[in-house]
Amino acid sequence: MQLPKSRRRQKLREKRCQYPGCGKIFFGIHISKYCPEHRQDRYRIRKRTKPEDVNIKNQTYKHTYTEVVTMVMDCALEGCEHQFEVKIYPRQYIYPKYCPEHRNEYKRIRHLQLIGRDDLIEEMKRESESFEFDQGALGGEDENEAVDADVVDDVA
Repeated sequence: MQLPKSRRRQKLREKRCQYPGCGKIFFGIHISKYCPEHRQDRYRIRKRTKPEDVNIKNQTYKHTYTEVVTMVMDCALEGCEHQFEVKIYPRQYIYPKYCPEHRNEYKRIRHLQLIGRDDLIEEMKRESESFEFDQGALGGEDENEAVDADVVDDVA
């Protein structure tokens, strides 16, 4: 079989610029949408999504620890009494809000359906709750005093 040595040249057609408010006629190939002026980067319309709020699925825990500490936290989902361990790292303030059984959004919705709280499902979808608490809110202890009974020092 013989293959051609050169590629087939694309036909230039008369096209109308699709940039809003332009409508200028230009010659371009079948896939061209914009005139040469509106092909430049400064005319590109960039759609950026708004960053998701981290407090929707997580909680902010402000602390002044200088070592890795393991802390026992309660699940924030209504009707769930599970407790789970979280390692608290220095200079890191965002931690999970839910126990491992409810970290998945589907499992949270399923749990609320089982306990009959359909109103909370709609509220959870609408609102972006922000759980922010500082170290003093947990027990009101000073940094120099003994750590709460729920906190276990981790030797890593």
